[in-house]
Amino acid sequence: MLLIEKHLPEMKKQWHNLSTILMNSTATPFKDRNDAGYICAYCYESYPDPRVLREHTHRDHYDEKRTYKSGSALNNFIAYLDIVDLKCTICDHPKPDLKTLIEHLVAAHQKQYFLGETDYFVPFKLTDELQMNCCLCFEPFHNMKLLMQHMNVHYRNFICTICGAGFVNSFRLLRHETTHVKKKSSFPCKQCGAVFPADSKRKAHINTEHKGIAGDSVCRICKARFKNYYQKTRHMVQVHNAEGVKCEVCDKRFNLKSNLISHMRNVHLKERPYECSVCNMGFFIKRQMLYHYMATHTNERNYKCEVCGKAYATQCSKRKHMKKNHGMVPKPQ
Repeated sequence: MLLIEKHLPEMKKQWHNLSTILMNSTATPFKDRNDAGYICAYCYESYPDPRVLREHTHRDHYDEKRTYKSGSALNNFIAYLDIVDLKCTICDHPKPDLKTLIEHLVAAHQKQYFLGETDYFVPFKLTDELQMNCCLCFEPFHNMKLLMQHMNVHYRNFICTICGAGFVNSFRLLRHETTHVKKKSSFPCKQCGAVFPADSKRKAHINTEHKGIAGDSVCRICKARFKNYYQKTRHMVQVHNAEGVKCEVCDKRFNLKSNLISHMRNVHLKERPYECSVCNMGFFIKRQMLYHYMATHTNERNYKCEVCGKAYATQCSKRKHMKKNHGMVPKPQ
């Protein structure tokens, strides 16, 4: 049901609309991306794998979906939503974008939604690749900051009257407008002469180019540089025997805190959120549940041994057979 309510404050309408999306779909809010990965919108933990972020968000923060952004001010309101594999969670139907999802929730499930409000819900399709593409025009970007700035092209909610640039909320417009009335200061690098508009950018340049320091992406021992935090921590463990994050139960160590959390839930807490629809056996990872279902409950045998002709339900079963019976270990396909 589409709602048109003139007397309700706009921020309450926005919060209601956002809550409707989050409670009835797989859309995943996130805060940003840094060297350690994608930042959870609720607890601010970082996850290098966006699939782990999605599982974490929907499992650990389900009860917080109704109140997400409810305390925000309208002038800087914005919601970043990951829409990879976007589905309606009521009927499990996939949807290509937020607009189609909203139309579906209203028409098929009679969900209430305020029509005609300013659109502050910005979609992304998160991957573990370094390069990211705009999910609206597919233009590639090398980092999240540039992609987020680019989204202003698609969300021209507030327009600069001087240069015509568009912005998603009024706070970003006001911040931009100061560039027309204030002369930018120049901060030159004394070592190479490069000039920067802010002292913070000059210092970052000096640390990166002249001191070999780049925060979480540089090894403190040998000064080797890495593309992200995960690669650096793996290097620290493998090359410098860094201890990593220790499990207090079994003493196993991990490069990342998020990997330790997954280990705790799987091994020690025995969490099994994915159940087989036939025998109700539980699994920690959805892929393991699907593998079990194919291997145990279907009659399909699509993986045939090239030596004896015996067929198996999964590639893994076929490889085990060939190793045991024929002394061969075929490469995974």
